[in-house]
Amino acid sequence: MSLSPAEQDQAVRLARKLAGEFDSRQALRFIRAHRDKKWYDDFIDLWEMITDPEFRLAPAALATAAGALAYVVFPADIIPDFIPCIAWLDDLFILGWAMRNLAGELALYREFCLSRQIMRSESRAA
Repeated sequence: MSLSPAEQDQAVRLARKLAGEFDSRQALRFIRAHRDKKWYDDFIDLWEMITDPEFRLAPAALATAAGALAYVVFPADIIPDFIPCIAWLDDLFILGWAMRNLAGELALYREFCLSRQIMRSESRAA
């Protein structure tokens, strides 16, 4: 998928808007409440990827990840989070969709983190 420069600018603006509206206390409550869930690691990987100052991410990928994370964390969903049993279906769908669409970027990010860890270990050993 290729975005025009105008679409890329719009994606960056959206990602910045979502980041500006992000409530870290709400995110911490969310993380503590869902730490034992199977999808938790995917959520954390996405979060770390978009917040890592050393990793460059394309504007469209940034918008996809930020949008998915915001959707999962914010309580206002298509299926409200207070409805028992089915409340997380839409959140899991959005997170799964983002993970599929960002699989290449996530693989690159995981390689980047491993390389960075190796380089830091080698520089400490020298």
